[in-house]
Amino acid sequence: MKPTQLLTILLLFLVLPLVGCSEQKTEVDFIFMKTSDKTQPYWEQVIADFQAQNPQIRVNLSVLTWEEGPSQIATLIEQGTPPTLARVATRWVPGYTSKGWIEPIDKYLTPEFKNKFDPKLLNEGSQYQGRTFGLPVTTGTRALYYNKDLFKRAGLTNPPKTWAELKKDAAAISKLGIPGFGIDGGGVEAATYFYYFLWGNGGDVLTADGTQAAFNSSSGVEALTFLQGLVADGVTQPDPTLDDRKALETGFVEGRFGMVVTGPWLATRLAKEAPNLNYDVAPIPYNVKSVTLAAEDTLVLFKIANDESKKAAWKFVEFLYQDKYRLAYALQEGVLPETISVAKDPTFIQNSKMSFFMSLLPEGKFEPLNTKSADIASQVGKVMKWVYLKRSTPQDALNKAAVAVNETLFYSATAW
Repeated sequence: MKPTQLLTILLLFLVLPLVGCSEQKTEVDFIFMKTSDKTQPYWEQVIADFQAQNPQIRVNLSVLTWEEGPSQIATLIEQGTPPTLARVATRWVPGYTSKGWIEPIDKYLTPEFKNKFDPKLLNEGSQYQGRTFGLPVTTGTRALYYNKDLFKRAGLTNPPKTWAELKKDAAAISKLGIPGFGIDGGGVEAATYFYYFLWGNGGDVLTADGTQAAFNSSSGVEALTFLQGLVADGVTQPDPTLDDRKALETGFVEGRFGMVVTGPWLATRLAKEAPNLNYDVAPIPYNVKSVTLAAEDTLVLFKIANDESKKAAWKFVEFLYQDKYRLAYALQEGVLPETISVAKDPTFIQNSKMSFFMSLLPEGKFEPLNTKSADIASQVGKVMKWVYLKRSTPQDALNKAAVAVNETLFYSATAW
């Protein structure tokens, strides 16, 4: 072998390891629950932009449905390959925390980054037991959508502000052969639909200390009695237990409901699917005070991921909350911005429907957050069906749900 050949071989042995090292990347496994068909291409673009600036980091995206998400996350953790970041339902946060799956992010939050967020969303929606366990990543409030053409045909002018007006207006529209008001009585948000009226009557879901049910108070019974009365009087769909939120939204898009309560995403859907539908939005009718639901999904950092991945993930987090990305996400998905600057962006403000939903945020209430949040909603939602089908009185149904909820809360707070 010639000396020059030997030198070439030696150089290759020296260079190849360096090439291998340069190609090693820190992996960030990112799970995001699907909002719409636009969700995946949106994140693919954000990730491409991030990786162009951070070639040493690879973000592995998995877009999952809400139905498959929880079990997929649990399976990954059982296999010892947890995600690094994930969008989760905020009601999952306490359970994940109790299992040691996610960690508080307060140590990562610089004052400058923290101040980007709407204080209500960050302080009320993202905190649990005094610590911040994630960031708001998909947010919304709720309002009353009403079909203005149906209102005109029924001789109505303005949207209802009170329960009495809601009942009167729903009855007038129902005379046209169309349900005046739609109720979600069969979906996972059946309890939430009841909460709109519970809160609007001065009631609450749990006691102030979160240890007992409060929804079976006189305020709660009166609220559920009102809803049952709407069904009994024939001013809603005949059987609300057959419909979930998506069914109500589709019915409104197709002109089959006079009024429904839901979030800002329906306005985005209407602009695309029914641009000629003459509608508007208004606060949810109330009996005692005007209240809406404030809701958010949370971007969490998994505690059991390796440290290098978590550091890289946080770099990605700070990148993705740039105004241009969050404005694009809010407008394309029909949700509210989490950051103060995006909420003030002229493009967002010019969208009158989105701006209206944003204006409701200060009066918004979050559902109570604890390790049994999902169980509570399920137990309350179940008795809604009994009441709408006249198999139980509102008082008896709520009392039975309260017994179940109190037992759930007791055992979750006691070491057994």
